[in-house]
Amino acid sequence: MTGSRSGSPPLSFLLLLPVLLALLSLMTACRGDAGDDLPVEARISVAPTPPLVGPALVVVELTDLAGDPVEGARVRVEGTMTHAGMVPVFADAEPTGGGRYRVQEFDFTMGGDWILRAHITLPDGTGGIREREVRVVSGTGAPG
Repeated sequence: MTGSRSGSPPLSFLLLLPVLLALLSLMTACRGDAGDDLPVEARISVAPTPPLVGPALVVVELTDLAGDPVEGARVRVEGTMTHAGMVPVFADAEPTGGGRYRVQEFDFTMGGDWILRAHITLPDGTGGIREREVRVVSGTGAPG
């Protein structure tokens, strides 16, 4: 019989299935904080702007979904570069009132593209991560 199907999936589908599954797992892994239930917004700011290699002020401002300041949280800031092989930088942020948490001297160890992650734990123990990308420049104004 020509043109009949045996009930098994076509070969092209079987070849494509592993690729689709790999893409799905990558998309899930890159979600970052999208899957947490943390009911806060976080604004992460850095001074100076643009940040320079060396110490910088990092402020994390937390508000609830109504826009009110979130007090009593614990905030730990992690900085990592977007390429492999760099040791992350960690610093605990101090509360300064009004939902603001500050790291006075966050140490950007080299220029380039960084991801700042605020690891947030609310007073009730709920936790999550919020992040922001920044480009750190050398003292001459150039990345690296």
